[in-house]
Amino acid sequence: MKAKDEKLLLWTLPNRLCIIRILFIPLIIFFIEREWVAFILFILAGITDGLDGFVARRFQLTSKLGLYLDPIADKLLVSSVLITLTYYHRVPLWITILLVCREFIINGLRSFYALEGITIYPSFTGKLKTALQIVGISCILLDRDLTNLIGLYVIYAALFFSMYSAINYITAIFKPRREGELELETNIPADPKRPETQK
Repeated sequence: MKAKDEKLLLWTLPNRLCIIRILFIPLIIFFIEREWVAFILFILAGITDGLDGFVARRFQLTSKLGLYLDPIADKLLVSSVLITLTYYHRVPLWITILLVCREFIINGLRSFYALEGITIYPSFTGKLKTALQIVGISCILLDRDLTNLIGLYVIYAALFFSMYSAINYITAIFKPRREGELELETNIPADPKRPETQK
């Protein structure tokens, strides 16, 4: 592949949307006490999350960078806003600690295996957890009695799926696999010498 082609592959529309999502983070935190502004900004950031995946699949613009940039952008967005909401006593500290620690552990494992040439793809429960976190945080950002209650229940559900998917990741990674066997939940290539690649 030519250097020009590699540069174009890095700056695909999905990757730019991931960068935009990251740039939304300081704005959301800055306007956290202006409920509707923070809510709208967070919703827009959440829309970019779904949009980048759709564009990547629809127009075959997937890339190795996007495979890692997308979950990093998601986790930065969710973790930063959760920590800020905890600072304002709107989300219990223990929930934020569990959710953020889970992300650090799973991302650490992903990075370790990436160095070995093994790609760990997000599972369905992991994606569901992220969706629930976005919905729950959106409700809490509105800062109304009813929306806060709904948001906390959704966050509890997100915490359950977060722990469930983390256990699946860890057991799938450390479980001995026979040659030719594929862990469907995490999509870990069975043979580390022949990892699956993105287009």
